[in-house]
Amino acid sequence: MNEIYEVMKKYGEMISSQGYPIGQTKMMIETPKGVFATRDDADIGELREEDIEKLGIEKLPIPEAEMKAVVYSQTPCCQKALREARPFKACLDDMAQVFGHTAYIADGRDGNASMGKSIGKALRGNAGCLILRGTDKKGKGTGYTLTMGRSLYEAAVAMTVLEKSAEISFLAEKIGGGKPIAKWEARLMRYVYKKKYSKAEERVKMAETGQGTKEMADAASHIRKQEAAPCEQRLRELLMQYGRKLVETGLVQGTWGNLSVRLDERYMLVTPSGLDYMRLGAEDMVKVDIRSLEYEGDIKPTSEKGLHAAIYKKRPDVGAVIHTHSKYCSVFAAAGKDMPILKVYSSVFGDKVKTASYALPGSKSLMNNTAEAVGNNYGAIMSNHGMVACGRDLEAAFENCVNLEENGKRYLSDIV
Repeated sequence: MNEIYEVMKKYGEMISSQGYPIGQTKMMIETPKGVFATRDDADIGELREEDIEKLGIEKLPIPEAEMKAVVYSQTPCCQKALREARPFKACLDDMAQVFGHTAYIADGRDGNASMGKSIGKALRGNAGCLILRGTDKKGKGTGYTLTMGRSLYEAAVAMTVLEKSAEISFLAEKIGGGKPIAKWEARLMRYVYKKKYSKAEERVKMAETGQGTKEMADAASHIRKQEAAPCEQRLRELLMQYGRKLVETGLVQGTWGNLSVRLDERYMLVTPSGLDYMRLGAEDMVKVDIRSLEYEGDIKPTSEKGLHAAIYKKRPDVGAVIHTHSKYCSVFAAAGKDMPILKVYSSVFGDKVKTASYALPGSKSLMNNTAEAVGNNYGAIMSNHGMVACGRDLEAAFENCVNLEENGKRYLSDIV
């Protein structure tokens, strides 16, 4: 029970620290010992061990057997979508990958004979849905959001990504509206995501259920230790620190986004693929050949390594690159629009930051399109994807990343 408590406490704190109200949120996890859940009146941001109960069921009541965790939440923009009876589609590839193509609204009202069928249909191909439970005095829908995952980590990340996607779909209306990803592409992304991160998720799942905890703790550190020069070691430590800063400042959710730093003319150090920033050590950063994209060691680098290399090859003055899926930059990515730059930031970014043409994640087209959009600037928007910022070093790249996000926030807030 103590292991289950520690897992739920960790992700309860993660969910409650997102900066928006979460309403009556409940977490459930399926383990070999049974199904455990937080009590209805529990404050998940400050969970106590007595706030967790074992349910009288062996399996979660959801259609997909591989899903072992569920989060029920009442976040503001998903609640707005429920009130307005507005399902929304993935205009960003993080929603397409983590959640699916469309956040449908399922009829979960008491007395609805087809309730189970309605929810099952809404969940088909998606990691959750919005569930209608009733209406308020004005006839507006009320209910909650259901997100699920192979681990509680994945279910919690799906919740945060879905809420961000809902907010972005509303904000994008200010600049012409979001452009949904094609259904077949979203399905492909979802399939690839589940396959690509299956081993990493299996380790997380084992750790959460009290099995293989040691294995998970060491999962990011199994690479054979190599002697690094003092300069390289310092850059590895900086990558680790700035990865954590991205999480702490809310610029990334889960393992999304990636960072790199130029080591010399031939090599760069990049963050690894699909691993939690808060668990990474300096030894987990991957040394990659900028020209060939070959890498040292057993840990796989980010799948966006080619994007970083393309910018370094085009811009000898750039020493660090940061790619994120931050909220306000993502509004412009969802709409496929260039970002106008406010005067306070124009000395760095000029009058606008360009938007790169859309391409599938990890593709050569994405790398080339983004490097072209950056040009001689220090940032670019990536259609249906996110943003990239660069600078002479990690400190400058991080500052540019923060300032681009703040510029987007202020620009959108000025539009009535």
